[in-house]
Amino acid sequence: MRSDLSILEEFGASLAPVPDHPPAEVRHRVMNGMRRPARRPRLLSRLSGVRLAWGIGAPAVAAAAVAAALVAGQLADVAGGQPAPPGRGTNVEAGAGAVPQAPPGAEQVLLLAAQHAAATPAMDARPNQFLFIDSVEIESKINSGEATVSGPLRTRTWLSVDGTRDGLVTQEAAPASRRSPTRTPIDGCTNGRQAQTIDRPATTPEVACTPEPAYRPGRVPTDSAGLLAYVYSVAAAEPEWVSIGAGPDGRPSGYVRLSADQRAFTEIAEILYKNHLPAVQEAAFLAARRIAGVQVRRNVADAAGRAGVAVTRTEAGARQELVFDSTSYRYLGHNIIGATLDLAGAKVVRSPNSGKGTARIRLGPNPKPGEVIYKSALLGIAVVDKAGQRP
Repeated sequence: MRSDLSILEEFGASLAPVPDHPPAEVRHRVMNGMRRPARRPRLLSRLSGVRLAWGIGAPAVAAAAVAAALVAGQLADVAGGQPAPPGRGTNVEAGAGAVPQAPPGAEQVLLLAAQHAAATPAMDARPNQFLFIDSVEIESKINSGEATVSGPLRTRTWLSVDGTRDGLVTQEAAPASRRSPTRTPIDGCTNGRQAQTIDRPATTPEVACTPEPAYRPGRVPTDSAGLLAYVYSVAAAEPEWVSIGAGPDGRPSGYVRLSADQRAFTEIAEILYKNHLPAVQEAAFLAARRIAGVQVRRNVADAAGRAGVAVTRTEAGARQELVFDSTSYRYLGHNIIGATLDLAGAKVVRSPNSGKGTARIRLGPNPKPGEVIYKSALLGIAVVDKAGQRP
């Protein structure tokens, strides 16, 4: 019987073509936040449309660490790795008698990341083309009460440049992992109409929609003030609640609503995955600087095992991490890590009440501090002519 280590070592090998059959699941953030039409429940795809996987044990954390290390050694980093412009980094050669520079804080890291994004040339992209996003993911999951780590999964996503055409998400694990590849179509917003459940266009009714461009200006502003106002408007319209504890029947004993600051920070992480237009990314980093409570964390690894510096915000038992290369400040990816559940000053209610907005509910046992909930590492982007095409 082969060891887990030997299975993971094959992850970097050539992957078989993805068969054309319905998947069991698809990456949660694409399904979770592609668009927000009015008065329609926001899709949470991972578990029955309302549930995100939570909580893993120490063995699973160790498996995630091994997986990340192996991926780092075997996946080619095709993201470009542009160095920071002269004078913008912190590793500036000091002259004689110079005082060593202190490591950058959270606001400075985000400023340097914004400068890197601003210096990144925009790719030529026609409206009828697709943004290809190459990434790798690790995620904790709960199946029948048992916690496991899903991944590393090589995830390839094709999003419509102008948001009007049907996209695609594929996921592939190591060939020997016995996990079947998945292939999920993503319904585009065509002529103002779109399937109500975007990954099941053939079985759900169409509803009114607004296109969500992947590489063009759209509803997400390209200036920092406008983007900051946008993410706080999303926080107000689509609050997120976190379940607290569980009774004898396994049902949550209460819920806590995330603060507007935390909700806005997580929305920025969503934007950074879905729209890679340099102007949008620059605005997102500058907007994140103005959110209270952000902190810097060093020696943080992404899902591909690349070490970097992270800007974080922690609330309700989870630490959101935006990970950057510690030299160039290129954006590497997004982590969600378990943290101490601090309910000081929080209002616990028996049932979430979203009012007229669309609520997101995070269910399941809270992870232990340091446990991996989710990791996604960006390996590269490109513009291609059709969904399913690789550069």
